[in-house]
Amino acid sequence: MSSKANYDLTETFEHLVQLLDAEKYTEVDQFLKQEHPADIADLLEMLDDDHRLKVFERLHLNVAAEVLDEARTDTLQELVEALPDDKLADLLEVMPSDDAAEILSEIDEDQAEAIIALMAPDEANEVEKLLAYEEDTAGRLMATNIVRLVEDWTIAQTLEYLRSIDLSVETLTYLYVVDTTGKLVGIIPIWKLLTAQPHEQLTQLMQTSVITVTVDTDQEEVARVVSQYDFFAVPVVDLNGKLMGIVTHDDVIDVINDEFTEDAQRFGGSQPLEGSYFSTPVWTMVRKRVGWLLLLFLTAQFTTSIMGIFQTDLETVVALSFFVPLLIGTGGNAGSQMTATMIRAVAMNEVRFEDTWRVVGREFFTGAWLGLLMAVASFGLSAAWGNTPHLAITLALALFVVVIWANLMGVMLPITAARMKIDPTVISGPVMSTLVDATGLLIYFMLARLILAEI
Repeated sequence: MSSKANYDLTETFEHLVQLLDAEKYTEVDQFLKQEHPADIADLLEMLDDDHRLKVFERLHLNVAAEVLDEARTDTLQELVEALPDDKLADLLEVMPSDDAAEILSEIDEDQAEAIIALMAPDEANEVEKLLAYEEDTAGRLMATNIVRLVEDWTIAQTLEYLRSIDLSVETLTYLYVVDTTGKLVGIIPIWKLLTAQPHEQLTQLMQTSVITVTVDTDQEEVARVVSQYDFFAVPVVDLNGKLMGIVTHDDVIDVINDEFTEDAQRFGGSQPLEGSYFSTPVWTMVRKRVGWLLLLFLTAQFTTSIMGIFQTDLETVVALSFFVPLLIGTGGNAGSQMTATMIRAVAMNEVRFEDTWRVVGREFFTGAWLGLLMAVASFGLSAAWGNTPHLAITLALALFVVVIWANLMGVMLPITAARMKIDPTVISGPVMSTLVDATGLLIYFMLARLILAEI
């Protein structure tokens, strides 16, 4: 978020605190005028409650609105609790409608309704429309304050129109052309408009092949479209093709960051946190983690059961137990590598369900090469420790098979989860660990029974 290096921001923070402690508010005002809203938001997070509110209340309305939009969840909630509703309504009115809707969606529903009631009717209506869409969809993300041009206008008429309206819109990089019913029929880059002849028609200049998303499109798909086509913004239409708004690249960056954070937490077997780390109570942390821990604890009994089944083998050849951590650790690492790669490929739509067997073939050979390398390394390690050749061969073969197996599981779990409309990160990480541990031990001990029985 911050545009400064951490050490610069620390020095800035210390200087701001000195001014506040000395009550040099005129200098505080001058100081804040020189700072970017994103940096001010970071500084607010570092300040204590009293100083935070004092600084925020000294900001100009438009700057305060930008800072509120940049603030992290815990800082935002503290400011919302401290500020009167009429002040919050004033701030939200000068924000883009999509940013205002996002903030209102993060606070108490009753307070949000009270704030909307205090907003100007036009702004309140726009925000309510956005809040009516499902969360995590293009409809909730889109900005509605955009320029719409009519297809039968000339360039001269268009420029006259642009001079006559309030240009505090989301972006003018691209202009959107609609027909008389509001249906999107084309787009025009602003540079093309400015270099055209006054008598030319918009229909002569506009690009009619327009890539769009609908109001119900999932935000991850919106992010994929913007990334794939390198868009500054993507138009959002309803089911009839009517232009409803646009989703800009800055909102897409926020989506990518949020989804990455959520996926990372789920991949580790934890439910996503709703706020920042320090704003989340300890008991909430416990509640979000304990479910998977208990489930994995119970499923780990499979591993214990396998150890029990082969107890006689372990008593006969005690050295078998020395390599259990190495075996399940290597298998788990190989599976985790493949799972992370495949989750990314599935998320980016590089791999689909139809590609399953093609991917399985590739990863079988990849796993075989990796397994062979690990087998050679493990054979040398076992021999160096003075173990018998039979035990070294057992370990090497087990690692060879386990790495291949873990690689294949790393392919199948994410693809199958995606096919079942389940987020691959929800099950792939925790399930992979337990599955590879149990099956890896089974492979190891079965090979040991076959090979060592020949001694």
